[in-house]
Amino acid sequence: MNTDLKIAVDEVVKNFQVDKEFLIKATDEFVDSMVNGLKTDVPVKEYMPMIPTYVTGIPNGKETGLFLAADLGGTNFRVCSIHLKGDHTFDLKQSKSEIPKEFMQGSSANDLFAYLALKVKDFLDEHHQGSKSNEKLKLGFTFSFPVNQTGLNRGTLIRWTKGFDLPDCVDKDVVELLQTNLDLLKTNVHCAALANDTVGTLLSRAYSNNPEKSNAHTVIGAIFGTGTNGAYFETLENIPKLKGVVEGIKGMVVNTEWGSFDNTLKISPNTKYDQIVDKETANVGYHLFEKRISGMFLGELLRVVLMDLFDRSLVFEELYKQRGGSLPHRLTEPWLISGEVLSYLEIDDSTDLKMSQLVLENHLRLPTTKEERLAIQAVTRAISHRAAFLSAIPLAAIVKKVKDQYKDCTKDFEVGCDGSVVEFYPGFQAKILEAVALIDPLEGSSKKIHIRIAKDGSGVGAALCASVAK
Repeated sequence: MNTDLKIAVDEVVKNFQVDKEFLIKATDEFVDSMVNGLKTDVPVKEYMPMIPTYVTGIPNGKETGLFLAADLGGTNFRVCSIHLKGDHTFDLKQSKSEIPKEFMQGSSANDLFAYLALKVKDFLDEHHQGSKSNEKLKLGFTFSFPVNQTGLNRGTLIRWTKGFDLPDCVDKDVVELLQTNLDLLKTNVHCAALANDTVGTLLSRAYSNNPEKSNAHTVIGAIFGTGTNGAYFETLENIPKLKGVVEGIKGMVVNTEWGSFDNTLKISPNTKYDQIVDKETANVGYHLFEKRISGMFLGELLRVVLMDLFDRSLVFEELYKQRGGSLPHRLTEPWLISGEVLSYLEIDDSTDLKMSQLVLENHLRLPTTKEERLAIQAVTRAISHRAAFLSAIPLAAIVKKVKDQYKDCTKDFEVGCDGSVVEFYPGFQAKILEAVALIDPLEGSSKKIHIRIAKDGSGVGAALCASVAK
């Protein structure tokens, strides 16, 4: 790289660095936010919502039966049927549909939920002969957006994330919206449980995990994909806001909504690029932690950095001239660089980064010089490294908080994870564990922390939620 470009890229990389001191401090801040959120009935910007899920137990792998799951996790909608076999295994059938853009924005809540109900009916018609039996099939609804949950199958939308913007759905009960539309289609289905995808991931991994074989207890369900969030089991005495609301149970699974950790930016890194990306979103000033970690935002962070370097006349100058004063629209328009592109750039060790050259031309229609590719790879690695290190903070904080629940047990702790970033992004898991080791939440203990992929976590977990419903 020429001197000016190298200086600029080094500065960008430096701005994205997080060190051990920050990680430890941020973990303590995260624990404080959890404690305060568990006290606070009405969500406030200062603390994570820490939403009680009314799921009062963790599966042991012996559960049985046929249950349905519907999963609205982002831009896709999945419908599944899960036959739990009672031996840590299950049979799964599923279908997947992309949510049409017109149902994500500029439409109504009823239009969206009518579409979802129709997809459930189509699935039943194909796989279960329309479910004509007298006994209703219980369905667990995974709804991966901030919800004020007031019962196992009751919850109102707090706000949309992940590109959805249907204002008339806010403060509405999403289970009621789905059930109403299922009834209109005369489906033999009872929406018995509302499950966040992280709750589902926790329950799914706990069902599949046999501690006698893995030598580990499943303590966290985490999503690192389009968005990020986590859930864990908390003892009732540590949830003051449930005092007098529920009694006679040991505890409850809590949906942390950790994507909104530190929305006041008391401690989180906040580069000018983070600020630009935040301003492009529908929920400015919220879910700021998520906007530094999840797959939806990594590509956009790269794009705004590259446009900044271009504005400073450090990259793409020749290309700009050749094109008569323009750049490819996939570089100039927000949200068109996917996390998949970054994953290819991350691991390229080919001569002169020729693989990156092909990826950038094929995906972004962006011709590049070797110098530009070196700059792009350096920025990509800085963005992903920060994302992975930040992802370690909630895992370490929760382990630190719950470790006394298991003080009389020698088994390790495991995190059940789902999501494209944690599963497919090269080196992401290893970097999370590297950062967890720096934080050392189990200081003085011989126990370890493992990351396990919970396949079909949100679907199977939602079915497990439905299985415990009355």
